[in-house]
Amino acid sequence: MISFGRHVCNNFDVAIEKEWLITNSNGAYASSTAIFANTRKYHGLLVAEIPGVEGRVLLFPNIDEEVTIAGSMYHLATNVYHKTVYPKGYSYLESFHIDDDIITCIYLIDNIRLKKEIFLMKDTNTTVINYTLLTPQSFVKLHIKPFVAFRDVNTVMREMPYFDPNTKMTDGKKISVHPYRNMPPGYIYNPDGGEVTLNGIWYRDFFYAQEESMGFEAGEDLYNMGTITLGMEYNESKSIIFSTENFENIEYKTLRKKYDEQTAKVQNIYRALEHKIINKNHKAPVEELIFAANSFLKIETDHTCVAAGFPWACNCWLRDTLSSIPGLFLVTGKFSEAKEILQKIVMLEKDGLLPLRGDNPKVEKNYASADTTLLFFYALGKYLSYTGDFEMVKSGGEFFKKLTWMIHKYMNGTEYNIHMDKADSLIVSDYTEAPLTWMDAVSNGVAVTPRRGKVVEINALWYNAIKVMENIAAKNGEQETKDAYGQLAGKVFKSFNEIFWNEQKDCLFDFCDGIYFDEKIRPNQIMAISLPYALIEDSDKREKIMNTVVKELYTSFGLRTLTNMDVAFKNKYEGNQTQRDNAEHQGTVWGWTVGAFVTAYLKTHGRTEESLRFVETVYEPVFENLKNGGLGTVSEMFDGGFPYKEKGRLSHSWAVAEILRSYFEDYLAGDDKY
Repeated sequence: MISFGRHVCNNFDVAIEKEWLITNSNGAYASSTAIFANTRKYHGLLVAEIPGVEGRVLLFPNIDEEVTIAGSMYHLATNVYHKTVYPKGYSYLESFHIDDDIITCIYLIDNIRLKKEIFLMKDTNTTVINYTLLTPQSFVKLHIKPFVAFRDVNTVMREMPYFDPNTKMTDGKKISVHPYRNMPPGYIYNPDGGEVTLNGIWYRDFFYAQEESMGFEAGEDLYNMGTITLGMEYNESKSIIFSTENFENIEYKTLRKKYDEQTAKVQNIYRALEHKIINKNHKAPVEELIFAANSFLKIETDHTCVAAGFPWACNCWLRDTLSSIPGLFLVTGKFSEAKEILQKIVMLEKDGLLPLRGDNPKVEKNYASADTTLLFFYALGKYLSYTGDFEMVKSGGEFFKKLTWMIHKYMNGTEYNIHMDKADSLIVSDYTEAPLTWMDAVSNGVAVTPRRGKVVEINALWYNAIKVMENIAAKNGEQETKDAYGQLAGKVFKSFNEIFWNEQKDCLFDFCDGIYFDEKIRPNQIMAISLPYALIEDSDKREKIMNTVVKELYTSFGLRTLTNMDVAFKNKYEGNQTQRDNAEHQGTVWGWTVGAFVTAYLKTHGRTEESLRFVETVYEPVFENLKNGGLGTVSEMFDGGFPYKEKGRLSHSWAVAEILRSYFEDYLAGDDKY
């Protein structure tokens, strides 16, 4: 549970920075700030995918709330406009907390205490808001004024004189909202029969500070469709429900019971792992991260996929998905889901490559990536080590044939000039039209970090893939094939250590093209140690690499993408799109690097009392930061300079997954792990 009292809730500047986000298995979400004042165009009470509409739609952005007590009116909402904040309902907010993905807050107004709860059903696009009057011998009238938008989540809305929400009321308990013919209606449910007045009005010039900070349009007008008035007495609960579903009958108690059953499944995952957590101070943050891990799972028609992050670009990027499988699925015991995802992804192979994105069949697949395919072997190797399910990779099967074909294409060449150098058995990815690694930012059509030739983490992943295939061949009883893979792995190992070691800087070159050896100090090199099959086995070299990484790249929230001693270093990820693109991999910290760093550090220094204590200091700021930025989750990026402000996606699957993976696999590993 994450909880704040008045010292946070009544401090506008502090509370407005704390953002909550809850999701369901349909890819929908609800999100805002701790004081329910939206600061992004992506904030809303229900943002969902609508059949026939590309991308997500923000249906219901927010609500205005007023309370009448003994004839006096009090405003509970907090609205931020370009030149003012009005009303200032946060001044009545006594407490705010999140537990089991339920947002709960208590308002204290003129000695009357009112509880408000918000949760999003896990199986339907349905947001429930429930109010309970907590003060004995009291009566209030609650006036709820819903805003409607029905807009693309990536745009903002301005007043349209002819905007017609086309609201229709059924029995005073269901209001359909259907402003556009090209998309289905949404519904507002009033199950307790509150008095409804449909007298729409525009609220003009809301201001979204987060959008302005990124150079986007920051103003919006929103349409208020009317008022629902609920009379409330002591210990009485009444609700309002937003949904894309057309329910015949709906009530709070039924939905809450079903919701509790849904979240119990996630609670059970945590309870199964809780006994492993030795440090009692870690239990609450680890539980939050397990709930966060579940938030990225999206159930498609015929399979499960992983949303890369929220709130924007919630696509199933396969680089993120494959990197996240160990932390999201294997650590948490979701083996069948991991298998299903691997089996689905391998069928997307083309010319030995896997695409960057795995969802949306309407979008043409982009295969311009040298690491996505190799990350598949990493995820597969992890799956096999957790489950021992070698039946899936039995020789002669379709899955096995895909594996051998992908290795064959990497050895003999495929698209984007990805091929193995026959002289040293290292992988070359030399393509001028687009970046092929995870450092893929492009500014004005030009790669910001053009890493061409033999790239350090690509070859670390290549070695790992060959070793995975060697292990599979051994399990299949194919000694000749096993030996062939073993010989190839030996060549890669030897060549890598000869070519990539930078003796002058005690670390690894980031990439080389045969003539140019890039000496920029970046985090990619730790994958040569952190992957299951490490390329750097010499203990002296490992120590030197890790000392360089700690000295040049280590921060409170992961590793800088470039040392702050480099002239190209960008201290902050800020400004317009071009400025942010130029900073994305030039010093900005990525949250996922925490996991790789911990693994590499413990492989290097062993599980001593001193090294484990250091690892605790790595996790501590991350766990503490669950109360800042995206509440209960981990942001995609952080500034490369103090105070390392959260940036990028509010919640990132790769970051959450790697922290969970490294925590359970490495920090809590048995003494014989290394």
